[in-house]
Amino acid sequence: MQPSEAAMAWSAEAIGPGARILTVEGMHDGFGPWRLRIEHRETVHEVVLRAVRQRDSIGPQPIATGAAALRLAEQAGLSAPRLIAADLDGRAAGAPATLETYLPGSSRLPASVSAAQLRSVGAAIARVHAIPLSPRPPDLPYRRWTMSPSDPAGDRRWAALYASCPDDQKEAVLLAWQEATGGSIERARRVVGVPRSTPLLHLADERIREHGRPAEPTVFVHGDVWWGNTRWDGDHCFALIDWKDSGAGSPGVDLGNLRLQMAITYGVDTIDRVLEGWQLQAGRPAINLAYWDAIAGLRTPAVFEGYPGFEDGEPVGSSTIAERRDDFLRGALDRL
Repeated sequence: MQPSEAAMAWSAEAIGPGARILTVEGMHDGFGPWRLRIEHRETVHEVVLRAVRQRDSIGPQPIATGAAALRLAEQAGLSAPRLIAADLDGRAAGAPATLETYLPGSSRLPASVSAAQLRSVGAAIARVHAIPLSPRPPDLPYRRWTMSPSDPAGDRRWAALYASCPDDQKEAVLLAWQEATGGSIERARRVVGVPRSTPLLHLADERIREHGRPAEPTVFVHGDVWWGNTRWDGDHCFALIDWKDSGAGSPGVDLGNLRLQMAITYGVDTIDRVLEGWQLQAGRPAINLAYWDAIAGLRTPAVFEGYPGFEDGEPVGSSTIAERRDDFLRGALDRL
């Protein structure tokens, strides 16, 4: 799906008078964000357009968050895309939109990963966490965990309640979920249909709820650190991209999620290298890491589908990925 004519015209104008768009490439299976090549005064600029479209999952708030995050990243001297223009009310672009620089380099998930790469990506997020940040709602809010406000562990509790209720009480469960979350009844029906919890996920959920969230100073967090949101030059992770889920939170929000991602993709023996890179860059040990590792594990589905994973350079199946998640989560609970 192409961006709107208004969004493309706005993008060209942001580069300069008389600029013209040469190519448009959807970066997510043909959908936005879009990589544009724009010619202006015999120079070709490669940029990324993010704009709200009816069929896209991104809404106005993530667009605003991404713009605020890129401004903060530039002020702090972080290696990240630079914001070229923002139309947060959509008056010029036809919908809320931002235009940012396109960073060259690779974001392709490798079939195998080196210790140097793991340390490098750990160091990359430590540089973000070096910036103290108090929540600035709505654009840089407090982040309890990574990415969306959905809560897989909570969803599993609602699904278990729904399944255990007599048929004449099931509608009441849907209405209770709707009242508690403010979501739609259609969303409630999807939630109560998620796969049931496993004994380990149930135990981890109980332990985390009993433990409570530790009090920590908040810092700048990226909010969606995975390989696809990194840029690489060989073994060096030189930048993070896609800042629409960023905000203020504990370093563990990013660090726990990244360690989990590496564990399920390449095996649990990778996670200490990530921590080494973070601690060397930060110059201090990470705190409350067992809690944040457990939170990351709980935010995974009970059943894995479509997750990439490798062993000795070869793809592995969903059962291996689930085993790796469980090993990671058991380790967190042992240290909690």
